[in-house]
Amino acid sequence: MSAPAAASTPVALDLRAADGAVLRGLLHEPPGAVRSHVLVAGGLGIAQRHYCAFAAWLAQRGHRVLTFDLRGTGASRAPEHRRSLRGLQADMLTWARQDFAAAVQALAERARGEPLAVVGHSLGTHHAAMTDPATQRRIGVVVAVAAGSGYWRDWAAPSRRRAPLMLHLAAPLLTPLLGYFPGRALRMVGDIPGPAMRQWTRWCRHPGFAWGAEPKLVLPSLAAARFRIEAFSFTDDEAMTEACTRKLLAAMPGAPSVLHVVAPGDLGLRSVGHVGAFRREAAATLWPLLELAAVGGAAAPDPVTPR
Repeated sequence: MSAPAAASTPVALDLRAADGAVLRGLLHEPPGAVRSHVLVAGGLGIAQRHYCAFAAWLAQRGHRVLTFDLRGTGASRAPEHRRSLRGLQADMLTWARQDFAAAVQALAERARGEPLAVVGHSLGTHHAAMTDPATQRRIGVVVAVAAGSGYWRDWAAPSRRRAPLMLHLAAPLLTPLLGYFPGRALRMVGDIPGPAMRQWTRWCRHPGFAWGAEPKLVLPSLAAARFRIEAFSFTDDEAMTEACTRKLLAAMPGAPSVLHVVAPGDLGLRSVGHVGAFRREAAATLWPLLELAAVGGAAAPDPVTPR
Protein backbone atom coordinates (compact mmCIF):
# COMPACT_ATOMS: atom_id res chain seq x y z
CA MET A 1 0.00 0.00 0.00
CA SER A 2 1.34 3.44 -0.90
CA ALA A 3 1.86 6.00 1.85
CA PRO A 4 -0.93 8.55 2.29
CA ALA A 5 -0.41 11.97 0.76
CA ALA A 6 0.93 14.55 3.17
CA ALA A 7 -1.38 17.29 4.32
CA SER A 8 -0.57 20.76 3.02
CA THR A 9 1.14 23.41 5.10
CA PRO A 10 -1.51 25.29 7.11
CA VAL A 11 -2.60 28.66 5.78
CA ALA A 12 -2.55 31.62 8.16
CA LEU A 13 -5.91 33.38 8.37
CA ASP A 14 -7.04 36.65 9.87
CA LEU A 15 -10.43 36.24 11.56
CA ARG A 16 -12.39 39.41 12.28
CA ALA A 17 -14.80 39.37 15.21
CA ALA A 18 -18.02 41.35 15.13
CA ASP A 19 -16.51 44.00 17.41
CA GLY A 20 -13.58 44.49 15.00
CA ALA A 21 -10.93 42.50 16.86
CA VAL A 22 -8.56 40.60 14.55
CA LEU A 23 -7.62 37.05 15.54
CA ARG A 24 -5.06 34.71 14.06
CA GLY A 25 -6.01 31.28 12.82
CA LEU A 26 -4.50 28.39 10.87
CA LEU A 27 -6.45 26.52 8.20
CA HIS A 28 -5.33 22.94 7.59
CA GLU A 29 -6.49 21.75 4.17
CA PRO A 30 -6.72 18.05 3.24
CA PRO A 31 -4.65 16.77 0.31
CA GLY A 32 -7.77 15.63 -1.54
CA ALA A 33 -11.54 15.95 -1.30
CA VAL A 34 -12.94 17.55 1.85
CA ARG A 35 -14.87 15.06 3.98
CA SER A 36 -15.94 17.45 6.73
CA HIS A 37 -15.17 20.73 8.50
CA VAL A 38 -13.71 20.71 12.01
CA LEU A 39 -13.02 23.63 14.35
CA VAL A 40 -10.57 23.01 17.19
CA ALA A 41 -11.31 25.31 20.15
CA GLY A 42 -8.54 25.31 22.71
CA GLY A 43 -8.35 25.31 26.49
CA LEU A 44 -7.73 28.21 28.84
CA GLY A 45 -4.30 29.74 28.28
CA ILE A 46 -3.34 27.14 25.64
CA ALA A 47 -2.22 28.46 22.25
CA GLN A 48 -3.37 26.89 18.99
CA ARG A 49 0.12 25.50 18.33
CA HIS A 50 -0.64 22.83 20.96
CA TYR A 51 -3.28 21.43 18.59
CA CYS A 52 -1.39 21.67 15.30
CA ALA A 53 -0.26 18.03 15.20
CA PHE A 54 -3.83 16.83 15.78
CA ALA A 55 -5.19 19.29 13.19
CA ALA A 56 -2.62 18.16 10.62
CA TRP A 57 -3.50 14.51 11.33
CA LEU A 58 -7.19 15.22 10.75
CA ALA A 59 -6.40 17.11 7.56
CA GLN A 60 -4.38 14.18 6.24
CA ARG A 61 -7.48 12.05 6.77
CA GLY A 62 -9.62 14.34 4.63
CA HIS A 63 -10.97 16.98 7.01
CA ARG A 64 -10.65 20.74 6.66
CA VAL A 65 -9.55 21.96 10.10
CA LEU A 66 -9.35 25.44 11.59
CA THR A 67 -7.48 26.32 14.76
CA PHE A 68 -7.31 29.82 16.24
CA ASP A 69 -6.08 31.88 19.16
CA LEU A 70 -8.38 33.93 21.36
CA ARG A 71 -7.63 37.64 21.70
CA GLY A 72 -4.80 38.19 24.13
CA THR A 73 -3.39 34.69 23.63
CA GLY A 74 -0.90 33.04 21.30
CA ALA A 75 -0.67 34.59 17.84
CA SER A 76 -3.69 36.79 18.60
CA ARG A 77 -1.83 38.66 21.34
CA ALA A 78 -1.46 42.16 19.88
CA PRO A 79 1.95 43.88 19.88
CA GLU A 80 0.81 46.44 22.43
CA HIS A 81 0.00 43.60 24.81
CA ARG A 82 3.17 41.54 24.38
CA ARG A 83 4.53 42.52 27.77
CA SER A 84 1.24 42.97 29.63
CA LEU A 85 -2.47 42.39 29.03
CA ARG A 86 -3.38 45.47 31.07
CA GLY A 87 -6.20 47.33 29.36
CA LEU A 88 -7.44 44.39 27.28
CA GLN A 89 -11.21 44.43 27.80
CA ALA A 90 -12.15 40.81 27.22
CA ASP A 91 -14.05 38.48 29.51
CA MET A 92 -15.06 34.85 29.13
CA LEU A 93 -18.18 35.72 27.15
CA THR A 94 -16.21 38.01 24.83
CA TRP A 95 -14.17 34.98 23.91
CA ALA A 96 -17.28 32.83 23.44
CA ARG A 97 -19.54 35.31 21.65
CA GLN A 98 -16.99 37.29 19.66
CA ASP A 99 -13.86 35.19 19.09
CA PHE A 100 -15.30 31.68 18.96
CA ALA A 101 -18.21 33.00 16.89
CA ALA A 102 -15.78 34.56 14.39
CA ALA A 103 -13.95 31.25 13.99
CA VAL A 104 -17.23 29.38 13.46
CA GLN A 105 -18.31 31.92 10.85
CA ALA A 106 -15.00 31.70 8.97
CA LEU A 107 -15.19 27.91 8.76
CA ALA A 108 -18.95 27.89 8.06
CA GLU A 109 -18.39 30.10 5.01
CA ARG A 110 -16.14 27.39 3.60
CA ALA A 111 -18.54 24.60 4.59
CA ARG A 112 -21.36 26.08 2.47
CA GLY A 113 -24.16 25.19 4.83
CA GLU A 114 -22.84 21.87 6.10
CA PRO A 115 -22.87 21.61 9.90
CA LEU A 116 -19.50 21.94 11.59
CA ALA A 117 -17.85 19.63 14.08
CA VAL A 118 -16.20 21.34 17.05
CA VAL A 119 -13.47 19.63 19.04
CA GLY A 120 -13.56 21.64 22.24
CA HIS A 121 -10.74 21.16 24.71
CA SER A 122 -11.85 22.20 28.21
CA LEU A 123 -12.75 25.91 27.87
CA GLY A 124 -13.31 25.39 24.14
CA THR A 125 -16.41 23.37 24.96
CA HIS A 126 -17.66 26.20 27.19
CA HIS A 127 -17.42 28.53 24.21
CA ALA A 128 -19.75 26.35 22.18
CA ALA A 129 -22.10 26.15 25.15
CA MET A 130 -22.09 29.90 25.88
CA THR A 131 -21.91 31.46 22.43
CA ASP A 132 -24.91 33.02 20.68
CA PRO A 133 -27.72 30.82 19.30
CA ALA A 134 -26.99 31.73 15.67
CA THR A 135 -23.46 30.40 16.06
CA GLN A 136 -24.69 27.29 17.85
CA ARG A 137 -27.03 26.48 14.95
CA ARG A 138 -24.03 26.07 12.65
CA ILE A 139 -22.61 23.28 14.85
CA GLY A 140 -23.66 19.69 14.36
CA VAL A 141 -21.56 18.02 17.03
CA VAL A 142 -19.22 19.05 19.82
CA VAL A 143 -16.52 16.63 20.95
CA ALA A 144 -15.90 17.77 24.53
CA VAL A 145 -12.39 16.78 25.60
CA ALA A 146 -11.53 17.10 29.31
CA ALA A 147 -14.32 19.65 29.75
CA GLY A 148 -16.62 20.22 32.70
CA SER A 149 -18.08 22.52 35.27
CA GLY A 150 -15.29 24.53 36.84
CA TYR A 151 -16.43 24.72 40.48
CA TRP A 152 -13.15 24.17 42.27
CA ARG A 153 -14.35 21.78 44.96
CA ASP A 154 -15.35 19.35 42.19
CA TRP A 155 -11.88 19.37 40.64
CA ALA A 156 -9.54 16.41 40.87
CA ALA A 157 -7.25 16.40 43.89
CA PRO A 158 -4.06 17.82 42.30
CA SER A 159 -5.86 20.95 41.05
CA ARG A 160 -8.22 21.15 44.03
CA ARG A 161 -5.26 21.42 46.41
CA ARG A 162 -3.82 24.35 44.43
CA ALA A 163 -7.14 26.10 43.80
CA PRO A 164 -7.23 28.25 46.98
CA LEU A 165 -3.82 29.70 46.13
CA MET A 166 -5.00 30.80 42.70
CA LEU A 167 -8.69 31.61 43.27
CA HIS A 168 -8.54 33.07 46.76
CA LEU A 169 -5.08 34.63 46.87
CA ALA A 170 -3.15 35.14 43.61
CA ALA A 171 -6.04 36.17 41.36
CA PRO A 172 -7.79 38.55 43.79
CA LEU A 173 -4.48 40.24 44.68
CA LEU A 174 -2.58 40.37 41.40
CA THR A 175 -5.37 40.98 38.88
CA PRO A 176 -6.39 44.43 40.23
CA LEU A 177 -2.76 45.30 40.93
CA LEU A 178 -1.45 44.51 37.44
CA GLY A 179 -4.64 44.86 35.40
CA TYR A 180 -4.41 41.22 34.25
CA PHE A 181 -3.51 37.82 35.68
CA PRO A 182 0.20 37.00 35.08
CA GLY A 183 -0.36 33.27 34.93
CA ARG A 184 2.56 32.55 32.63
CA ALA A 185 5.07 33.84 35.18
CA LEU A 186 3.28 31.99 37.97
CA ARG A 187 2.88 28.80 35.89
CA MET A 188 -0.87 28.97 36.47
CA VAL A 189 -3.06 28.62 33.33
CA GLY A 190 -1.30 31.44 31.42
CA ASP A 191 -1.75 35.20 31.10
CA ILE A 192 -5.44 36.10 31.29
CA PRO A 193 -7.08 39.51 30.66
CA GLY A 194 -8.35 41.16 33.84
CA PRO A 195 -12.09 40.97 33.03
CA ALA A 196 -11.81 37.31 32.00
CA MET A 197 -9.89 36.36 35.13
CA ARG A 198 -12.29 38.16 37.46
CA GLN A 199 -15.26 36.46 35.80
CA TRP A 200 -13.65 33.03 35.71
CA THR A 201 -12.71 33.36 39.39
CA ARG A 202 -16.34 34.17 40.26
CA TRP A 203 -17.51 31.18 38.29
CA CYS A 204 -15.02 28.74 39.80
CA ARG A 205 -15.83 29.84 43.34
CA HIS A 206 -19.58 29.29 42.85
CA PRO A 207 -21.05 25.77 43.36
CA GLY A 208 -23.19 26.34 40.26
CA PHE A 209 -20.19 27.53 38.20
CA ALA A 210 -21.05 30.03 35.43
CA TRP A 211 -24.76 29.31 35.31
CA GLY A 212 -24.99 29.69 39.07
CA ALA A 213 -22.81 32.79 39.36
CA GLU A 214 -24.29 34.68 36.38
CA PRO A 215 -27.49 32.89 35.36
CA LYS A 216 -28.98 35.76 33.34
CA LEU A 217 -25.86 35.96 31.20
CA VAL A 218 -25.25 32.25 30.70
CA LEU A 219 -28.43 30.18 31.04
CA PRO A 220 -30.12 31.37 27.81
CA SER A 221 -27.17 30.15 25.75
CA LEU A 222 -27.03 26.81 27.54
CA ALA A 223 -30.76 26.33 27.00
CA ALA A 224 -30.43 27.14 23.29
CA ALA A 225 -27.76 24.51 22.58
CA ARG A 226 -29.09 21.74 20.32
CA PHE A 227 -25.89 20.21 18.95
CA ARG A 228 -24.94 16.62 19.77
CA ILE A 229 -22.18 16.21 22.37
CA GLU A 230 -19.63 13.40 22.56
CA ALA A 231 -17.77 13.97 25.83
CA PHE A 232 -14.47 12.36 26.82
CA SER A 233 -13.45 12.26 30.48
CA PHE A 234 -10.06 10.82 31.44
CA THR A 235 -9.60 8.95 34.69
CA ASP A 236 -6.19 10.55 35.28
CA ASP A 237 -7.30 14.13 34.53
CA GLU A 238 -5.67 16.26 37.21
CA ALA A 239 -8.34 18.96 36.86
CA MET A 240 -11.72 17.89 35.45
CA THR A 241 -13.38 14.90 37.09
CA GLU A 242 -16.17 12.78 35.65
CA ALA A 243 -18.53 14.65 38.01
CA CYS A 244 -17.44 17.97 36.49
CA THR A 245 -18.19 16.71 33.00
CA ARG A 246 -21.60 15.37 34.01
CA LYS A 247 -22.53 18.75 35.49
CA LEU A 248 -21.62 20.52 32.26
CA LEU A 249 -23.67 18.10 30.18
CA ALA A 250 -26.64 18.45 32.52
CA ALA A 251 -26.49 22.24 32.11
CA MET A 252 -27.41 21.83 28.40
CA PRO A 253 -30.71 19.92 28.58
CA GLY A 254 -31.50 20.38 24.88
CA ALA A 255 -28.18 18.96 23.69
CA PRO A 256 -28.16 15.12 23.48
CA SER A 257 -24.95 13.76 24.91
CA VAL A 258 -22.87 10.64 25.44
CA LEU A 259 -20.10 10.49 28.02
CA HIS A 260 -17.06 8.29 27.36
CA VAL A 261 -14.92 7.65 30.45
CA VAL A 262 -11.43 6.69 29.31
CA ALA A 263 -8.68 5.01 31.31
CA PRO A 264 -5.37 5.76 29.52
CA GLY A 265 -4.11 2.23 30.01
CA ASP A 266 -7.03 0.85 28.02
CA LEU A 267 -5.64 2.74 25.01
CA GLY A 268 -2.05 1.76 25.64
CA LEU A 269 -1.18 5.20 27.00
CA ARG A 270 0.74 5.88 30.19
CA SER A 271 -1.22 9.09 30.78
CA VAL A 272 -3.56 11.61 29.21
CA GLY A 273 -4.36 14.02 32.02
CA HIS A 274 -5.93 17.37 31.25
CA VAL A 275 -3.87 18.39 28.22
CA GLY A 276 -2.40 15.15 26.85
CA ALA A 277 -5.20 14.18 24.47
CA PHE A 278 -3.62 16.27 21.70
CA ARG A 279 -0.03 15.11 22.11
CA ARG A 280 1.46 12.89 19.42
CA GLU A 281 1.58 9.88 21.74
CA ALA A 282 -2.21 9.72 21.50
CA ALA A 283 -2.27 9.57 17.69
CA ALA A 284 -2.50 5.79 17.30
CA THR A 285 -5.35 5.08 19.69
CA LEU A 286 -7.09 8.19 21.03
CA TRP A 287 -7.15 10.46 17.99
CA PRO A 288 -9.14 7.95 15.89
CA LEU A 289 -11.76 7.90 18.67
CA LEU A 290 -12.02 11.69 18.61
CA GLU A 291 -12.31 11.63 14.83
CA LEU A 292 -14.98 8.95 15.00
CA ALA A 293 -16.95 10.99 17.52
CA ALA A 294 -16.66 14.17 15.46
CA VAL A 295 -17.20 13.06 11.91
CA GLY A 296 -17.18 9.28 11.62
CA GLY A 297 -13.79 7.67 11.12
CA ALA A 298 -12.35 5.04 8.85
CA ALA A 299 -10.56 2.05 10.39
CA ALA A 300 -10.91 3.48 13.88
CA PRO A 301 -10.54 1.18 16.91
CA ASP A 302 -13.56 0.19 18.90
CA PRO A 303 -14.82 3.22 20.86
CA VAL A 304 -14.62 3.16 24.61
CA THR A 305 -17.76 2.13 26.37
CA PRO A 306 -19.98 5.11 27.13
CA ARG A 307 -21.55 5.48 30.51
